[in-house]
Amino acid sequence: MLVLQFHRLGLACLFVSTAIHITLDLPIPPSVNRIRRVDWAGDKKRREFYLRSDLFLVAHGPRPPPVRLITGAFEIRIQIPESLSGIDLDNHAKALLDYLVSREFIPDDAKRYLRRLVIEWGSPTPACHITIKGCSNERTVMVD
Repeated sequence: MLVLQFHRLGLACLFVSTAIHITLDLPIPPSVNRIRRVDWAGDKKRREFYLRSDLFLVAHGPRPPPVRLITGAFEIRIQIPESLSGIDLDNHAKALLDYLVSREFIPDDAKRYLRRLVIEWGSPTPACHITIKGCSNERTVMVD
């Protein structure tokens, strides 16, 4: 990532290259069927997954965490270990996307930002492998 900073009239301009690649390994998330129920058990599963993911990132993640680097459109590739997952492949995506939004790795999962989503079975590691890539042109962000 290329970041140039200069001051003019009291404002800082950040030139952020969108060639940003963030790679994360997270625990296998619960099924969307479990976390989207209208009951407290689903919320408990979501909170447990968020806590496990936070702890996993503290132990094995990049330092410092690459939060708020991607502010525009992006692509995500998710690899789920097939041997460790007993649910359908597509049921994992929503929990992972919601986690990434809540921890500010990505701005939102709306179609304005999420331009491509690839979910595939991966190697039998104990974690999901997630690659996030910025996909718009270089831009200037004005910061006060």
